[in-house]
Order: sequence, then C-alpha cells, then structure tokens
Amino acid sequence: MLKAFLSWRGSCHLYVLITAICLFHLVAFQGPLLSYARSVESTLLQLVSLQILQIGLMATLLLGLSAISVRLMKLVATVLIVFNASALYFMRAYQVELDLTMIGNVFRTNTGQTLDLWHYLLGLQVLVLGIIPAWLIWPAKVRSPRRIWRSLTGVGVLVGLIGWLFATASTWLWYDEHATRMGAKILPWSYVVNTGRYYNEAAKANRPLSLLSDAAFLGTSDGKKDVVVLVMGEAARAQNFPVYGYDRDTMPFTADTGMFALPYGQSCATYTIGALACVFTHEGREASPRTTFEALPSYLRRHGVHTIMRTNGGGMPRFSVDRLKRGVEIAADCQGAKCPQGKLDGALFHELNLLIENTQSDRIFIVLHQTGSHGPRYFQKYPADFAHFTPVCDTVQVSTCSRESLYNAYDNSLRYTDFLLADLIGQLEGLPDVNAAMIYVSDHGQSLGEGGFYLHGTPPAIAPDVQRDVPFFVWMSDSFRESRGIEPADVMREETFPHDFPFHSVMGAFGMRSEIYKPEYDIFSAATFN
Repeated sequence: MLKAFLSWRGSCHLYVLITAICLFHLVAFQGPLLSYARSVESTLLQLVSLQILQIGLMATLLLGLSAISVRLMKLVATVLIVFNASALYFMRAYQVELDLTMIGNVFRTNTGQTLDLWHYLLGLQVLVLGIIPAWLIWPAKVRSPRRIWRSLTGVGVLVGLIGWLFATASTWLWYDEHATRMGAKILPWSYVVNTGRYYNEAAKANRPLSLLSDAAFLGTSDGKKDVVVLVMGEAARAQNFPVYGYDRDTMPFTADTGMFALPYGQSCATYTIGALACVFTHEGREASPRTTFEALPSYLRRHGVHTIMRTNGGGMPRFSVDRLKRGVEIAADCQGAKCPQGKLDGALFHELNLLIENTQSDRIFIVLHQTGSHGPRYFQKYPADFAHFTPVCDTVQVSTCSRESLYNAYDNSLRYTDFLLADLIGQLEGLPDVNAAMIYVSDHGQSLGEGGFYLHGTPPAIAPDVQRDVPFFVWMSDSFRESRGIEPADVMREETFPHDFPFHSVMGAFGMRSEIYKPEYDIFSAATFN
C-alpha cells in the first residue's frame, strides 16, 4: 500500500497536481471566509461564485508560475500552504483579520511578542495542514505539457474566470459591500496582497522627515530640573480600571499618590503603530502611520531637551533620542541583588531617579514604553507574587479559558502596571531639585472574548469599544504645580481624545511655544511661567 502510494505520488500530471492543490486550499483554508460569507445576507450563487473565484485565482497563479518553471510553481505552492496553515491558526484562535494594519502588526512585532503567541497547537496545525501537504507536493515528479500549453492553459483559466464573473455580474454589489472583510479573510490573498501594500507604504515612509516650526521656551526661575515622563501603556483598556467604574480594584498602589484620571476616550487606532503615530506627532488623531513630521522626542531633542527612551515594545515612529535602552539591556547592565527581570516592565522603571540625577540637563523628557498587558500571555506580564486574582488563564489559547481566569490574568497585569506607576511617582517625589510631571496613556484597548473577539487590531469599522477606549492618567509633583501655579482642577477636561494630548501637553509642561502648539490639547495650558 505504501509503495503504491509513493509510486502514485512520484508521477503526477501537472494539471492533476494543480487541481489537487486548488481543492486542498478550498477545503482546508476557506473556513473563516466561508463562515463570514454565510453570516451576512448571501445567496447560493454568491457563495458558489466565491468558491470559483478562489479556485480560479489559485489555478491562474500556479499555471502562470509553471510556465516559467514547474519547480518554481511547486516552491510557491508549498510556501503558501505552510503560511496558510499558520495564518489560519491565528484567524481561528484570535478572530484576527489579515488586513493592512494587521500585516503591519506582524512585521512590527518584536521577537518577545512573537514568542508570546507560540502554542503547541500552532505547531501541530502547521505540521498537519502545512508541512505534510508540502512534503507531498515538493518531491513529486511532475509530467507537464510543453511551456506554450502551460501558458495557454493559464490564460484560458483566467479568461474563464473573468467570463464567469461577468456572467454573474449580479454578485458584484455583494462583493463590493463586503470586500474589506472578505479580502482580509481569503487565503492566501489576504496576506500576499497586504504584504505588498505594506512594503509599498514602508517605502513611502522612508521619505525625509519634515521639520516642525522652531519653538521658544517660556522662562522659569526656580533653578530646578523640569522632568516630564510619558508612560506608554500597552493594551490597557479603560473598562478595567476602577476610576472608570470597574468593580475590581486594579489600582490599589496609586490610590494615595495624587495621580488622577482624566475622562477616558478612544484611541485613534486599534494597533500600536497607528496609535503611536498619533501620540508622538502634533497632528494627533489626524496623523497617519506614514506621517513624515518629526516625532515628539526628535522635536524636543532638537530644542535642547535631553530625551531618554526605555522600551519593551515596538511600533514607534521614526525618532532620535539621546539615550535608548530596552528592558533586557537595563537588566543585563544591572549589578546587585535587586536587579529587575528584563522581560518585565519593572526594568523600565529601575533606578530612574538615579538616571535623572546624573543627567546634566535642565529639561529631561523620558518615554517608558511598556509591554504592559499585551496578550495573549497576560500571565507572563507580571511577577508571580502579583497573581492577586486567581485562578489565571495560563495559556495562549485564551479562547479555551474561562471568562473569570482570563479576566484574572489580565487584571493582574493592570495591577502590576499600577504598582510601577506608584513606584515611579515615589522616585520622582524623592528628587528634591526636580519639577516633575507624569502622563500615562495606553496605545489601544484589548478584547477579552466579548463578541468572540480577542486581543486587538480589529478594523476600526467593526472594532468594539474595548479595543478603542483607553485610560488617561496624570500626576504632578508639588514643585511642578507651585512653579506653574496650576492645580489638578485646571488640568481636568469634560471629555478627551487621549491621543491628541500628549504632544502638546509635553510642550506645555516644558513651557514650549511654536506655531504648531495647540493649547486646547495641552492639559497644562493654565500654567503660568515667569
């Protein structure tokens, strides 16, 4: 039996092999697409046309490649099958859609975040639906017609597909209505096309940065250092903070620190790249991930502000700083018994007071970019002794966890962030010659199974509020308030769009003024300077 199988596999006609590959793609990888198509109003003709479209596109591609080289055709077919198996896992496990923004997330995700997504079921699925079928295809001895006939067959299939589409023109409005959602679910075209779009946009983004207008500083006379710390949270959603009505205490450590919450609002994107583009540019919500304006750290640095960044994340726009370190580097450089774990956010906050003391500058801007509550390994975003809520979901297969355990793990990560904010405030308060302010805002929210969604990155048109609503916290030292004649009541707003505020509020905290400064987005705009 085995010899017979190997013998059949060893000699196969090209058209039979291509037909088998097309049918395998249709059976193995169309689940999310077909599920969506059936969930919206659709007819039998529309569903059949969708299947014919998939077969026709794949057959045209493979026949076209075979006209160049049968070996090239087999190589592409095997690669696509392996990639499809991997993509299908994430689409099913986390309900993600492979649109342009999600492909951007894939390419911008750092190694640590990628490893967070690993699960043995991913390896098993890639083996069964990817590697084994690829192993069957690659060594096959293919009997193929002459190159001219391969080319003509490919043209014939394409003409037939176009003819079918025109014959079923009544389905076009249905395609148009659902093109965005279906285009993000059809494998392999979703990631193939959007990868091309991503690199096209990346090439455009490499254009020279446009410098912003020069700024001037309003005077201060107390001789102290002005320090502003911007803490960029990761995947922290406003709905899970008690200051916004949550019934769990995820903020016990900052309760008596004087940190206060501004009204939460919506992030300008559900993914890190787009959100940080808003936060770090003067355009705020009008910004694009491909903006060519210089980012906030670069702008400040050009005006003599000493800029420091510590990060456990990715997705930052282009910028220049005086000092940049990742959490693992901070931990590696640490000596002594109280060194932090590099993979945890504690490393970003480690001995920040000493760094400020040893920095010879009157104005210091610090960005702490967390890994925060980035999923799905929420249980690994905090030390073991911060497992306050139990039991916790301790797998990346979050859809298999109970709602309670998933919320427990996520809420524990928020409590750890709250502890770190309290520690930061304590460090800043302990610096006698510093006027300090801290702003905390998250890049986006997070889904924890509501409506079948997990993680983030859902297209804005269908993204639930939990992926958009983000917390917005502020703290000011006594000396900062006194030097500027400002109180918390002066900072409060009736409503906010949090990503509009950081750029102009940091300018306001330093007393910077320029043509691009927008006082309506400066929470410190009531401050006075001598």
